[in-house]
Amino acid sequence: MQQTSKPQRHASTGHPRLDRSPTELAFLETILESLHDGVYVYTSDSLRIRYMNAAALDRHGWTREEARGKTISDTAATFNEKAFFRAAVPLFNGELDSITMELTHFTGPIEVSTRLIRTTDEGDFFVSVLRDITGRKSLELEKVQTVSTVSHELRTPLTSIHGALRLLKAGVVADLDDKTQSVVDIAVRNTDRLLSIVNDILDLEKINSDKMDFSIAEMDIIECLNDTVELVSGTAFEHDIELEISSDLRGAMVMGNSDRIAQVITNFASNAIKYSPSGATVRFGLEQEDGGIVVSVSDEGPGITPDQTRMLFKPFSQARASDGTKRPGTGLGLAIVDAILKRLDYPVSFTSEVGQGSTFQFRIPAHLVLWTDPIETRGVARA
Repeated sequence: MQQTSKPQRHASTGHPRLDRSPTELAFLETILESLHDGVYVYTSDSLRIRYMNAAALDRHGWTREEARGKTISDTAATFNEKAFFRAAVPLFNGELDSITMELTHFTGPIEVSTRLIRTTDEGDFFVSVLRDITGRKSLELEKVQTVSTVSHELRTPLTSIHGALRLLKAGVVADLDDKTQSVVDIAVRNTDRLLSIVNDILDLEKINSDKMDFSIAEMDIIECLNDTVELVSGTAFEHDIELEISSDLRGAMVMGNSDRIAQVITNFASNAIKYSPSGATVRFGLEQEDGGIVVSVSDEGPGITPDQTRMLFKPFSQARASDGTKRPGTGLGLAIVDAILKRLDYPVSFTSEVGQGSTFQFRIPAHLVLWTDPIETRGVARA
């Protein structure tokens, strides 16, 4: 009976190894050449291209000989080698088998999945598969636009109902007995949630239809962080959560949009508060790194399991925490964050450890940092 060989794994890291006969490699190349997705094979150190399939060559208008004289950086004018190697760290240390990123190419939205392959004779290579996701994004946009149309019709009457319930709860209309007060409290909480859902949908629709303001100007990132923490302090108090700000900068001016950045930090903070247990601390960090500035929000929640991380930043999806409890939410918050940060050209990332909490952060690139005033000892403030 003929046996099917399994891919060999590198002894130390467990990464796949290419150890095939010439006949097998010829067969695999035939398969790759027939794919509609672009396939790129390039060295893991210099990023020099070793192979591109027909779909990849057609995308760039290169011949096979031209491709061999280029690096993967030549495939896009905006390709950032430092950012790529930072993203590839989990591949080198064996934490992940692959990384997937959604990018905006001049041809439209694309999804790129990358793996690290180790060969016995020629060293290590990255293999990236590029897929055009224009159709998928169009469907997502149609979905958001359809729901946003309904949301526009809902917001006005819902706002009126919400206002009336708030007056009832405050006792402006009449004094309520305990039973009636309990019913009104439930109604207020649910209208709060409905308004949040409607506003999230409308925000996402504004971003996708280029109706949201993304104008860039000089701004004080530390002031923005402090103001945002103050805004969420009430919610933190209601949930018995302590807020802590940690920074290694006394001052910092950057190019950005303060409203949008505050929206991102608020979203991170709301999630951190929601997932943290009573009595925990949510930490806001601001650090200078390689000339850029990293803004982070960390919680002490249950963390996110690896199989749930793929759902993050996707519209209308919500990852379930490792404790199995589903928190209330629209499933749009991180999708809005992702869309905002892409428009600002601020890379976003996160780390999470089951049972230890999660950290979400974005990085203001060095070329958008105007000046900073470092402090020798990191200052800590509590809110």
